[in-house]
Amino acid sequence: MINKMCEPFFSVIIPTYNNEKEIRACVNSVLKQTYKNFELIIVDDGSDDRTSVYCDEFENQDERVRVIHKVNEGAASARNTGLFLATGRYVYFVDADDWIDAGLLQEAALILDKPKAPDIYVFGFRMILGEDRTIAYSSYVAPGLYSRKRLEQVVYPRMMDPRGRHIWMPVISAYLCDKIILRELALGHYCRDTSLFMGEESVCAYECMYNARKVYFSTSIMYSYNRLSKSSMQRRYHQHLFTNTLRLAKYYHTYLSRGNKELEKQINRAECRNLKYLIDHEMKFNKSSRWAYGHLRKEMQQVETFPICSLNGLSFFDKCFVLLLSSEFLYFLLLTRRMLICVSYLRKKIDNKINTLTWR
Repeated sequence: MINKMCEPFFSVIIPTYNNEKEIRACVNSVLKQTYKNFELIIVDDGSDDRTSVYCDEFENQDERVRVIHKVNEGAASARNTGLFLATGRYVYFVDADDWIDAGLLQEAALILDKPKAPDIYVFGFRMILGEDRTIAYSSYVAPGLYSRKRLEQVVYPRMMDPRGRHIWMPVISAYLCDKIILRELALGHYCRDTSLFMGEESVCAYECMYNARKVYFSTSIMYSYNRLSKSSMQRRYHQHLFTNTLRLAKYYHTYLSRGNKELEKQINRAECRNLKYLIDHEMKFNKSSRWAYGHLRKEMQQVETFPICSLNGLSFFDKCFVLLLSSEFLYFLLLTRRMLICVSYLRKKIDNKINTLTWR
């Protein structure tokens, strides 16, 4: 066995900011792992609630826990801080409002704690959307060990693309929560732009995946992604999401594609999807389409290129969307999207009413 009991094999890193209601469940799920040879690094990113107090309590109770208190600089900076202090052979990032299954590290160690082990261990996760609504996402590619050649043939050609027409999840998820990564690999491909506040973990996830020598894919579902948490990024309005979207795409082109034409097309498609999410985001949090229009126009005036997203690799309808978004037809696009949201809402209400009458 490669593992030495005097050194942690895994470094589990939890970045946290104002998670006083969730941090206990998250940390306990790590400390209750059946596999014991790990260190837990909690990075308190300037919390102003009782999160800091709870973190210190865990550090005093368990010698495997280290707590780092720092000024608030965002999730990317907090993850980097934990990564730079990690001493384990593999690193694993857990969000403070989520939790992991007790056997995760044990199952991963069976694959990773051996000679010529893979650089990344990928597994499945469950997304919790409601009390009785959970969606499980297992590994989309066939389970097993993938060499570099097999990755190039099977995984990389569709890595960032959706799994299907009606399944938005990419072939390789943009998350870090379903990947345990060799520390040396992560140190070479961490998020360098700490100003990114959404999608910031994806740059590390995709860079590490694309630069790995070997990857193991497991179908086990071992992580609970809690979308019900009030601290979830999807539950808050982000005024500068448009700027973040463009910076994220630029980061991909700079550090990931590096001239790879097929990857550039995937990045363009991912940027287009993020721009569609941007429109939905504005409609969700702003009741006034006119205010959303004025805000987006102001943000877009800072962009000198037309269209704002490369059309290379996009479908016909996606090209139309980008051209409308980049033009004076933006207001029409917002109104159309608002109408579709209303129609979808009414359809659900009618379906629910019909189902209720049917059961009666």
